[in-house]
Amino acid sequence: MKILILRFSSLGDILLATPVLDVLKDKYPDCEIDWVVNSKFAEVLITNPRLNRVLTFKDKNGLENIREDIRKTKYDLIFDLHQNSNTYYLTRFQKNVYRYNKRIFDRSMLVFLKKKYKEILPVTQMYFKALNKAGIETPDEWTLRYGLVKSFQLSTINEYNLHNFNYITIAPGASYATKMWPKEYFKELVEKISFNKNINRKVVLVGLGEDDEKVAEFITKGNEFSCINLVGKLDLQETATILKYSDLVISNDSGPLHLAECFKKKIVAIFGSTTEELGFFPYSTDYVVVENKGLSCRPCTHFGKKKCPKKHFKCMMDISADDVYREVLNFLR
Repeated sequence: MKILILRFSSLGDILLATPVLDVLKDKYPDCEIDWVVNSKFAEVLITNPRLNRVLTFKDKNGLENIREDIRKTKYDLIFDLHQNSNTYYLTRFQKNVYRYNKRIFDRSMLVFLKKKYKEILPVTQMYFKALNKAGIETPDEWTLRYGLVKSFQLSTINEYNLHNFNYITIAPGASYATKMWPKEYFKELVEKISFNKNINRKVVLVGLGEDDEKVAEFITKGNEFSCINLVGKLDLQETATILKYSDLVISNDSGPLHLAECFKKKIVAIFGSTTEELGFFPYSTDYVVVENKGLSCRPCTHFGKKKCPKKHFKCMMDISADDVYREVLNFLR
């Protein structure tokens, strides 16, 4: 049995699709599973022991090579968990292709007309429905998977002396501005955590983007003793290690949120322009979401925007440091 999965990007979406591997391996223990992914996100999958091959591409030429590989391999089952013009191109003339429903119409009605979904489905369950089309039963609970290499864990723990203290990890960045809680609020939150002697934990900042580095520098300034800034200094394996050994993770709606979910961490998630209907809450772990539910303009987008369309940004501005701090204390109790 040879099975192919198509999910090109991004970090969070790929991680949310990994429970599909558990289901397929349970159903077909001896199957070989290949996964097609954009080369920028290959590191999310290359350490996953359930995969036979990770097929990567950078451009149209790379897609052409993969298309020829698919033709020669003759997969028994193909699951399109991305569904765009490129996945249709790769699977043209292939049999037994099952695609997940992106709910484009429902999503458009939600974003533009604020018509609520009749049923809220986690993204992972949306992927599962592609398997259901092939007659494969799927579970009500699942675990996101990311393969941590032991040597990376040990080197990261030793380099940053993680074994010497307990800590809370904060991921202050996001791919879009409307998904980022203001840096001033993060700074105030760090100060509240630091000044509470009963918490007795340091704060570690993680993130990968250049904008994240500027935000982290602002948050850290004046909090150098209690706050360790590792933004821009870690690769994905090292970031995952930091998250794995955290007592608590605080994050915007971003990739690190779901990376922490892989390790069943307690999560305080801050959601702004996006809402639960879109399916990205960290459902598979112990979590709480802090959001401004009273706004009629949410969600204004599916992915996020560069700036608030209404120019008030109340979805984030109205969430105070006290609001998030309260949830942190509840978890730590």
